[in-house]
Amino acid sequence: MKKLSHCPIHHDVELDQYCKSHNVLICLHCLKNDHRLCEDRIDLIHLLEDENASENLRERIIVLQRKCQEQLTETMNLSEAANANGKEVQQHITTIVETFRKNVENLEKKLNMELESSIFHVTEPVRRSEQILSKIEKKALSYEKLFDVTSKFGTTKHNVVLNFLVSTLMKELGEDDLLKKNSTEKIKCVQTVSTEEMVSSMVNSVALACSDEPGSELCSDEALDEDSLRIPPSKTRTVATQVEELVDSHTNTSKKSLHKIKILYSNVKLLLIGDQSAPVIGLDVLTDGRILLLHSHMIKVYSLKLVLVSELTFDPKNQAKDMCVLEDKQDGVFTVAICFYINFLSKFNWGSKITLIEYTDGFCEKYTIDCSHYINSMTLLGHHLLVVGSFAVQLLDISTGHVCNAFDEKMWAPNGSNISTTIKRVRACKATNKIALACSDTVYRVNIEDGACQKDTLHAVCPFVWRYQQSRDRPEIKENEDVKCDSQGNMYIANKCGVYQFCLEDGLFKERPLITIRENCTAIAIDEQRNRIVVAWSNSNRIYVYEYEQPAAE
Repeated sequence: MKKLSHCPIHHDVELDQYCKSHNVLICLHCLKNDHRLCEDRIDLIHLLEDENASENLRERIIVLQRKCQEQLTETMNLSEAANANGKEVQQHITTIVETFRKNVENLEKKLNMELESSIFHVTEPVRRSEQILSKIEKKALSYEKLFDVTSKFGTTKHNVVLNFLVSTLMKELGEDDLLKKNSTEKIKCVQTVSTEEMVSSMVNSVALACSDEPGSELCSDEALDEDSLRIPPSKTRTVATQVEELVDSHTNTSKKSLHKIKILYSNVKLLLIGDQSAPVIGLDVLTDGRILLLHSHMIKVYSLKLVLVSELTFDPKNQAKDMCVLEDKQDGVFTVAICFYINFLSKFNWGSKITLIEYTDGFCEKYTIDCSHYINSMTLLGHHLLVVGSFAVQLLDISTGHVCNAFDEKMWAPNGSNISTTIKRVRACKATNKIALACSDTVYRVNIEDGACQKDTLHAVCPFVWRYQQSRDRPEIKENEDVKCDSQGNMYIANKCGVYQFCLEDGLFKERPLITIRENCTAIAIDEQRNRIVVAWSNSNRIYVYEYEQPAAE
């Protein structure tokens, strides 16, 4: 305990402050000698901002140990897979050697040297990662013992220091990105020339290749540059880069036609949500398959296996209306924006706000934007929040809530007439750069582009460019509750009759019923990576997870 609260450099002096510039705990001697010019310093006793953080310290240590063990297990599996993969390549090398009886010894020696070099690119980082993870695990075990002692006999300062050490260790664990970099690596034998040319030149190579790339067979006539021996960088989806990443994702979208999907009613999973009196008003699927579920009074996260992971109950005075995901990172951290109605005094005195909530190991409120008008729905449009409510359509700056662009009127673009409708949901379609609106009477599309913020609010007219019109041969689409778009520009409408798909063909939309075996659909989410559609119904205490199949590639 003395070592815990004393300076590691000046052993007889207690730690006194935290230097934010260097991210270290310092004593008075350290301050005089090395940190005199540092401006960002905090008294150690104030470093623990959350009074309840020490109560969760054991839980954080256990989570740290569990994550460390999980990553260590995956790292060992990666090492075994690399060696097993290397054995497969060795067999292929032997097959090549047996095929060509001349120059067998030289060819085998060359290929085996390249194989060892390729495996080394995987096993060496694995070895280093094993050492780091073992060190972190050992420290986590010692911190658990320290917690038992400090919780009984320690001071607040002891808990502060232990909290800091655990946070630092968790950060060190998160920086070990071996799994992110190498989880898709696969060693393959690449034949750089045709069989006839190989007979004369005997030129072959062994190189690393990404297992999820659409590659060729183990031996191919396609040439591979030496520079292709690389580790792909990890990707993180943030607000600032979301548009560019989505453009890339749509470029690489499967050629299978989503407008021809077929629901597989023989394989439907049910997610029990409990209270039927609190209908689901919002659904979304994260990149790792987790499901976000929004009630008016609560938000929940379910795992890919449909198990409840975490939940957050809102203030009873706050009534949630809609949500949209702002960040969705590979490490499982995400940020969601939720718009609320706020009941100040009575049912006639309401306000509105947007709260940004981050999820790591649990939900944590980041900040709130107070709004001067009601907000029914919102969506992420580039670097802005596009909101609809009592003041029609607006673009808000995410960090400040400033109204950058206000569309005071809604106009039917072809003839210039005004449109009067109640907008239930708004969603930005990343494939077409247009806005989809689920309204009380029909479905609309709006042409709004994300742009740079102006110093003053820019007022304009909102151009509606398409709407669904009922006819004798077309069903009535109204009382709509939700709308979503897929990566190919198709729209999905949830209403009292079920789920309808609006297919984009030759620039025109054609509707077709997708799921109509139940009534009163309130929310939907599309999971293209796993061929799933998640649906919520107002008259059920279950969420339905439908699987669908796609036609063969055209």
